Amino acid sequence: MSQPQKNKRGRPSARDKILDAALDVISEVGTTGLTLDAVASRCGISKGGLLYHFPFKEQLLYAANEQLVRRRLAARAVEEAILPDTPSRELKAYVMASVNNRSGNDFISTRMLAVGSLADESAEPIRQYFKDRFPPFEEKVGFDRAALVHVATEGLWFMEMLHLSPFSPEQRERLVHSILALADADGKEADRNTRHAKTGPSVKKYKNRAKETDHGN
Repeated sequence: MSQPQKNKRGRPSARDKILDAALDVISEVGTTGLTLDAVASRCGISKGGLLYHFPFKEQLLYAANEQLVRRRLAARAVEEAILPDTPSRELKAYVMASVNNRSGNDFISTRMLAVGSLADESAEPIRQYFKDRFPPFEEKVGFDRAALVHVATEGLWFMEMLHLSPFSPEQRERLVHSILALADADGKEADRNTRHAKTGPSVKKYKNRAKETDHGN
């Protein structure tokens, strides 16, 4: 019996082509406008061929979100490959992939945010990706530095997705440079910043001060 012929290297499978077509449709009409007919037409296959892989729309959406995660991971891997092998390598690769939209997912993600589809069951791969992303950064560079870089990067991303960013292109470039510098800070500087934060006014003091101000009014 002859062995089944393998796909040529680099040639996308039928399943990958379907998922890429689904993401293209989502980028145009959002998840609410996604139909199996539209994806089959975009992909250039019969609806029966699509149903062989994805009998239900929910299955297609779940797999499409998995495809988004793979794109993000691949984009980070490309950035990581050109960075020096330092403890902050993974963290900086994440920042660069995010601020430069290396995965090409930003517009699709905006569509999903607009209709609240990231809360759907089909978006579990996205939620799991966000959950799993931070711990490796923390392990490599410590919680404080990893958390600050993560929050700054995601904050910039969300502001830009919602068209609420107050920064000019020059200011954005400066901000990204600062985020990367923080990610690449050496251990002594990170420890010094942490000690400074711990010796500064506590949250409790600020709350007490706020209460005193309220009573004064």
